[in-house]
Amino acid sequence: MASQSFRKLICHTLGTNFRQCTKIVTAQLPAPAAGTVIVRNQICGVNASDVNYTNGVYAPGVQPPFDTGFEAVGRVERCGEGVTKVKEGDYVVFSAFGAFSERMVLDARAAVPIPKPAPEALSVIVSGLTASIALQHIGKMQPGQKVVVTAAAGATGSYAVQLARLAGCEVIGTCSSDEKAEALRKLGCHRPINYKKENLFETLRKEYPKGVDLVYESVGGQVFDACINNLATHGKLIVIGAMSGYQDASAWSGSPAGKASRPIATKLLAKSASMHGTSHSQKSSVSDFI
Repeated sequence: MASQSFRKLICHTLGTNFRQCTKIVTAQLPAPAAGTVIVRNQICGVNASDVNYTNGVYAPGVQPPFDTGFEAVGRVERCGEGVTKVKEGDYVVFSAFGAFSERMVLDARAAVPIPKPAPEALSVIVSGLTASIALQHIGKMQPGQKVVVTAAAGATGSYAVQLARLAGCEVIGTCSSDEKAEALRKLGCHRPINYKKENLFETLRKEYPKGVDLVYESVGGQVFDACINNLATHGKLIVIGAMSGYQDASAWSGSPAGKASRPIATKLLAKSASMHGTSHSQKSSVSDFI
């Protein structure tokens, strides 16, 4: 089969202005190697991480030009030798670098078959899995806990609200409008907080004087501070993003000018790391630990 040309979006200059950092180029499509498939992409996911990638913080040391995009839904056009998971004509969803492309060669192991090309499938493999792993596996979410979800009306926040509600938790969600607050109530959020009208720190301190048990945090900055200062004894805060500092790069440099050290939130985020505190005064009795 003759080589085919296709268009893709590449990063040509590092920076946080995605439009200025990228351009459309034409490339030649190779034949699929063993264990790979060629997918014609139909729906692509756009998220905050795209800016971090073009800024070089998700892959330190990477230099342009490089492909962009993280996830897509498409249709399998050709299969390489040994591929049995999918077949030609199947619709698939996947997460892989280079998804902002008309076609791409993809490791068949990353292709998840779906019945039809639905945009909802994109959110499941990224936003849904992020929320599930963070709350259920890292946060060890338990019934009856008070759970704060920041940017709760967004893609991964919406999943987190529903998962926490299904787990039997009291769910507090932050958002930026009354319309979003109403949408959160419909998802099961017990206490939406419109931070444009209510001070997050003061609201949490007043309504949850003993603190909150678990925080699913994606905003950073003052929101991160408000949440961590309202954690209950033995509470946990899980950082899954720092969106407020992506555009000016302060999430990664500490300040727009890059003169301060990286904030602790994104130091943890970059390594999927955890930091715990402990105090002997919080132990119920010595006999519990010997």
